[in-house]
Formats: sequence, structure tokens, C-alpha cells
Amino acid sequence: MANRNVQLTLREAVDEVLGILTGLDLRYEPELDRFQAITRALNRALRHTALEHEWSYFSSVEEIGQAVEGQQTVDIMPSQRLRIINDDCIRLIDADGLTVVWCYFLPRDALHKYVDREGLWAAATRTTIEFSRPFLAREVGLHIYTPIMREPRMFQLPANGADVPDSILNQLIDFDYPDIVIMKAAQYIAETDPVMQPRVQTLEAHYKDLMYQLV
Repeated sequence: MANRNVQLTLREAVDEVLGILTGLDLRYEPELDRFQAITRALNRALRHTALEHEWSYFSSVEEIGQAVEGQQTVDIMPSQRLRIINDDCIRLIDADGLTVVWCYFLPRDALHKYVDREGLWAAATRTTIEFSRPFLAREVGLHIYTPIMREPRMFQLPANGADVPDSILNQLIDFDYPDIVIMKAAQYIAETDPVMQPRVQTLEAHYKDLMYQLV
């Protein structure tokens, strides 16, 4: 994800999980199956975090076409899901990569109120974006970019019993607030260890506290 404030690698994330579970500065060797188990828990935690808010924590901005004079609707692929939260909006971008028009989302039943306005707004269904007015001649050829929800990027697992390259260990965790993913992974690991199972409820409570702050 772009513009991260905190970045943690796979190596650091595994160490963080171990620190939470043991309270000690321990480290597993990447070649060991225990390192792989924590990596799988981190991947599972990423998927869980995505579902907490309908995948919208994970998004990218993708081009869905170019503006055509008189066109008022644009179809998107069924595999794409628009992200419409907070300040998300559609952008019309010129050939130099500059945003020329910011197009904010409206409820579908409010779009007709903006037909006669100079600006541009949009409403969306599952596979179609409808704009408040047709594109004008001055907007022809502009690239239409919109925020799209996506699946989180999983960590690539290190090979069991083989030397693990830095390209694996230096993979970045795909979330702006990695402590949430790490806490959930620690909970998953504790659930599988009889010695640590008494801590599961505490770990889950810490996870929920962090998630509520984010939401």
C-alpha cells in the first residue's frame, strides 16, 4: 500500500509475533517449519483483517477507460469492486498524469439533482458507474481512474529446510497498521499451542481494541 507510515518486513513481523507470545527477544530461523507456521498465521490475519471492513482496507487506483464525448456511463469488470468510503473519488487524469477533474460519489437517488451543474459527480452499481452529466468535449481522452478494493497481498512462504533469500525475508506487510495483523497472528498461534491457549482471550481483546481504534 502506498504512503505507509510504518513498514515491517516478514522477518520483523515474525519477531514481533514471538515477542508478544513469549515476552522475550527470540528469533526463529527462516528455514524452520515454525517460521513457516507464523508466516501462514500472518497471511491468515491479513485475510481476516480484510474482511473486517469488506476488503476496503486494501485498495488500489486503477484505470477503467477514457472519457468519450457524450458518454455518461462506464462499465467495470465484475471482478472489480469500487471502494466508496471516506474521501474516495474518481479522477480524470491527463496524459501527463495530472488530475484534471475530481469526481466524488453520490447516492444513486441523489444524482439527478446535479445534472445541470458544471462539476462532475458519480453514482455506482456493482458493475456500472453513472456520471451526473455526459462527458464534455474538453474532457475527451482523459483517463478515468477509480479506487478499487483488492485482496491483500500474501507473504510468499519460505522454502522448508532451504536457505531463505533476503527477497523473502524483506517482503513488506501489506497493511498500514501492521500491529493489528501481528496481534491477530499471535492469537492464531496461541490457539494452536496448549501452553499459550489461556492467553487467547487476552490477545483477542487487544486485537479488538486496536481494530476499534482504526474503525
